[in-house]
Amino acid sequence: MLLFVSTVICQAAKRPKIVKITVEPKEAVIYINNTLAGYGYAEFTRPKKKNEVIIIRCECNEYKSILTKFYGEDKRSSISFALQQDGFYRASAASGIVNKYFTIDLDSIYYQIDGDKVDVSRAWKLLHQILLNYFDEIATTDIYGGYLQTPWQYKTFNLSEKQIRNRVTIRDISTPKRAAFQIKVSSEVAGTMAARHGEFTEVDRIPKELEPLIEELQTRIGKVSSL
Repeated sequence: MLLFVSTVICQAAKRPKIVKITVEPKEAVIYINNTLAGYGYAEFTRPKKKNEVIIIRCECNEYKSILTKFYGEDKRSSISFALQQDGFYRASAASGIVNKYFTIDLDSIYYQIDGDKVDVSRAWKLLHQILLNYFDEIATTDIYGGYLQTPWQYKTFNLSEKQIRNRVTIRDISTPKRAAFQIKVSSEVAGTMAARHGEFTEVDRIPKELEPLIEELQTRIGKVSSL
């Protein structure tokens, strides 16, 4: 019995005083008790008391954070974490086109000019067809006023608290000298709680399934003349 007790004491005494932390990705920030300890790698001194606790927090842009505790009675001498990429970033793509108008000069097959009158009904028809492949409906259409807007389309993501919403707004800026539309793809994001209150902010990302929409809007009815 005495031999067993002495063996346990000996093993406890051999525990390394320093505990090592490694995190992937390597640019992840590591905080120990709310103090910056390193990037991808950090060390801390093992708590002397069994009930003493160390708070470990790991953060990295576009990844879900980790918050955990290390108690003095923990026998480990090293800890490793692999952060999971936030589902919002995995299922969306960066875009420099969203949230601002770009101008499309219409292809001649989609308009007719007769004196001071510009008929762009063919362009509107094609735009409706394109948009209804990505949106369930068109919220507002005023062809004579030269305006179209889809409703907001909302999307949530696995492994993410973020929610994104998107819509398309189109303005007819045609004149007898130039047939052209201005198009804006709006993209806004919010966390779970903010989304419930409609508190979205603009974001330069778009769901990957809407990337082809931007390409179609820029190429199928004409050519981009300005961004």
